[in-house]
Amino acid sequence: MIWNSAYLDPYLAKVPKNIYNQVVSEKELKTDESDAVYIAIIGGGPKGFYALDRFISKAMQANINKPVKIHWFNHSKEFASGPNFHPNLPSYLIMNDCIAEISCWESMDSPHSIPNKLKLIDWINLNKSGEEGPKPSDFCSRELMGVYLMDALNKTLENKPEHVDVSMVHGNISDLDIFNNKIKLTSSKMRLPFLYESAILCTGHSYSNMEQEEVMMKAAKNNEIMYLPQAYPVELLDEIPAAVDVAIKGIGLTFMDSVLHLTEGRGGIFYKQDNEYRYLPSGYEPTIYPFSRRNLPMLPRNAFWKGNKYQLKIMTDEWVASMKNIKRKLNFERDILPTYNLEAQLAFYTYIHATKELSDSEILDFIETFDSSNLFSISALIDPITYSKVPMESNYHEFIVDLGIYSLKLSDHGELKSPMSAAIAALREGFFKIAELFSHNGFDAESQESFEKHWLGFINHSAFGPPRDSIDKLFCLAKDGFVKFIYSEEPQILVTSNSLMIKNSYLEKEFNYLIDARIPKGNLQLKNNHLFERLRKKGYINEIRNGEYLNGKILIDKEGKLVGDIHNSLIYLYGIPTDGTHLQTDSLSRNLNNFSNTWSSATIERILAKNSSDGYSLYSSNYADGSYINLTPN
Repeated sequence: MIWNSAYLDPYLAKVPKNIYNQVVSEKELKTDESDAVYIAIIGGGPKGFYALDRFISKAMQANINKPVKIHWFNHSKEFASGPNFHPNLPSYLIMNDCIAEISCWESMDSPHSIPNKLKLIDWINLNKSGEEGPKPSDFCSRELMGVYLMDALNKTLENKPEHVDVSMVHGNISDLDIFNNKIKLTSSKMRLPFLYESAILCTGHSYSNMEQEEVMMKAAKNNEIMYLPQAYPVELLDEIPAAVDVAIKGIGLTFMDSVLHLTEGRGGIFYKQDNEYRYLPSGYEPTIYPFSRRNLPMLPRNAFWKGNKYQLKIMTDEWVASMKNIKRKLNFERDILPTYNLEAQLAFYTYIHATKELSDSEILDFIETFDSSNLFSISALIDPITYSKVPMESNYHEFIVDLGIYSLKLSDHGELKSPMSAAIAALREGFFKIAELFSHNGFDAESQESFEKHWLGFINHSAFGPPRDSIDKLFCLAKDGFVKFIYSEEPQILVTSNSLMIKNSYLEKEFNYLIDARIPKGNLQLKNNHLFERLRKKGYINEIRNGEYLNGKILIDKEGKLVGDIHNSLIYLYGIPTDGTHLQTDSLSRNLNNFSNTWSSATIERILAKNSSDGYSLYSSNYADGSYINLTPN
């Protein structure tokens, strides 16, 4: 079952409204408490909420004798949910993990006064409007997730200590300065009159596709060509007319959202017949032509949760410990990939009919002695057309549909019973081990560049795809011709006098509509985030360097603190901005790279270390007028 907010008690509809009613503007922030300690959280999505919750939890246990003012900034009023989970999203956009795997709370041994800190499955069970309860393998809509996050925020605000005040500020922070180890902030509208003791940047997907080819910029000036540089909010796609051919660049999670919004979101209906999806069109759909570097749809993510997931057999904790003992940077291709590949093969052949009765050692012997060109492997997942020995000029759409149906059949019963699901699970669980080694040992320069430019995208594409339900819908649409995979090789985009020509070595096709459905990556070299670019120019931010390799990512220490000319200031990153030093930062998990803990601890320690008569004010009268300045991005 897929849960959405229609299955919940109607009173929960008031929760987002309650949050919205508490949001203030920069000008409404009070400046009359000179003895207060000011803290800044920049970014209002789930990671920003996690940081707020963790700080409040630690503040409850600390003997702080000053009022603490937390200013939490976000570019919209969707605090806690952020743009990807806000409660007004359409219900057909669903979470990628099942409900038993999701919790917005952190399991801590220390006391916590906030009641009903429930995992998502338990929260749904408590708030459901009907008799039927949720199952661990159920999924839910992203809008329901947004209500869950906002309800958690509401509970946190209702139960915070009296000396901690939280202001949710609808404002976009565009600049930051350091003054005597304190932090000054500037929004897009005004310079803020506060000196902050500490700040954590949880800005999420705050980047733009600024690496766009010059040809795209030319296309945008052509009145006969519609080019959408991003797919969010999905309402942008409503500009695409019905019954036209539309090309979509990128075949990842954002592509799936785009496909569903252009079909189900236009009144089309999916229904089950003989346990398979059928599609009843509305007549308002375009025909969708996807393309990307790999030109492959993502593999489905089955339901898994603690106690019901694939267990690694080779890449164990002991293996990780042995790799950590290697006193050098690792080379992914030489040191890790052979074991990673073997883990995926062992998982696959454990459940394939011909070998499922064999022991692990017997399967490993089979893998070692069988013709490698005919074995399932990571290489086969990367390049299935070569593995299948199908000519590149063949009907690629037919090949993808057949391959998809075959892969789905090998995934029918989940990762504890089906070969393809088990192999995908091995890739997923093995990746967490790789991420641990990446953070601990690091990769040598050549290997890191290869890993980040090739392997990382492949792993995300294969191991962290959309849920099975979404992939089933995709292949239903592909079989009916609403989605057509025609490019077997990455194509070029050329601008003609009145259209876009998208072509490769085997075919070419004209389009007047193009959507870029890729999530832009942070890259200091592209200057695609004004706040981080300004911090870089001031020396507060440094780019990660490994030998001669620069990857455009922000350098932080092991605890998430900026490594730059920030003196003794407390400036931390959390979530997606930490990508590059750490892997798997785009996750709702509070266990992965949780820098809200280290930031909160450092901030509380700084506050407690201050003598109540230290002779300075955290409020600076020099900025008390809150005067407006010209902050046009440059």
